[in-house]
Amino acid sequence: MLGQIVGDLSEHIRSNDQHPGLIVGLDSPDDAAVMNMGEDKALVFTTDFFAPVVDDPYTYGVVAAANALSDIYAMGALPQLAINLVAWPEQMEASIIRNVLMGGLDKVTESGAVLAGGHTVKDTEPKFGLAVTGIVHPDRVWRNSGSRIDDLIVLTKPLGSGVITTALKESKVEDIHLKRCIEIMSKLNYGAMRGACDIHPHIHACTDVTGYGIIGHSHEMAIGAGCSIEIHTDALPWMEGSLEYAKAGLFSGGVAANRRYYEEYVVCRTDMSDWRINMLFDPQTSGGLLFSVRADFADDLLNAIEKHSGDKSWIIGRVVAGEAGRVVLA
Repeated sequence: MLGQIVGDLSEHIRSNDQHPGLIVGLDSPDDAAVMNMGEDKALVFTTDFFAPVVDDPYTYGVVAAANALSDIYAMGALPQLAINLVAWPEQMEASIIRNVLMGGLDKVTESGAVLAGGHTVKDTEPKFGLAVTGIVHPDRVWRNSGSRIDDLIVLTKPLGSGVITTALKESKVEDIHLKRCIEIMSKLNYGAMRGACDIHPHIHACTDVTGYGIIGHSHEMAIGAGCSIEIHTDALPWMEGSLEYAKAGLFSGGVAANRRYYEEYVVCRTDMSDWRINMLFDPQTSGGLLFSVRADFADDLLNAIEKHSGDKSWIIGRVVAGEAGRVVLA
């Protein structure tokens, strides 16, 4: 994992983190870099791209763009500018990449940001994503490391996109399950972010749930705060069909990679089958935001998110005293 490599290089690049304007850098793993640009404005920068997770080119562009924009929202910021990142086989039809780019453009436009160019390289496998710049007030930046003991953990999208897209690759997915999964992956996290802004002083930490799965991102949140996170496994929301695909063993290679890296931080205090545990390591695409919120404002957060996004969110756990980075399954 790149995070491990960057960690190994930390002594060589530490001087960059000492820049007086850098609010968020490499001192801890977070969703984006943040630079203070003055008294009331900070610049947020992130990038993300990946190979296709769906068959339709336009939909691929939409999902990849929503996924890249998510890191901006996870920092409490609004996207302003995006550029395309494209890797494409020479022999592939131009109409396919055109549709991918159109999907990305439409999603960037929906976010209120401006798409202003990009960069293309040749590759044996198509890949698409964005580099995105956002803005936020320097005092309103959310980090993934601010959780406090007794906070409640709120998730804004159901889990399961990894096994559903793997089922698609294996030609074993039901259309109704894929359709709903695509709807969820395509939805911007703007509404969830906007709802949380309504109770901003009580949001102590935020991240988005993507490639590391719910356990990996909970670990990152917990280790940064020097505490543990308890996940109430019965409270986790799942996309329709995802559990049956998991039970059938339709996991991507990312599940095994995440499990190898994060399993040592996990304590299981409930009776769970191995495939259910695997689901907690399932990499997500364009997943929901994960908030650490003051407990007596958790219901206010749920209501505010529903008001702004039209969608339900879930209390899935709490922050507890314990070993830094520990994830307890209860």
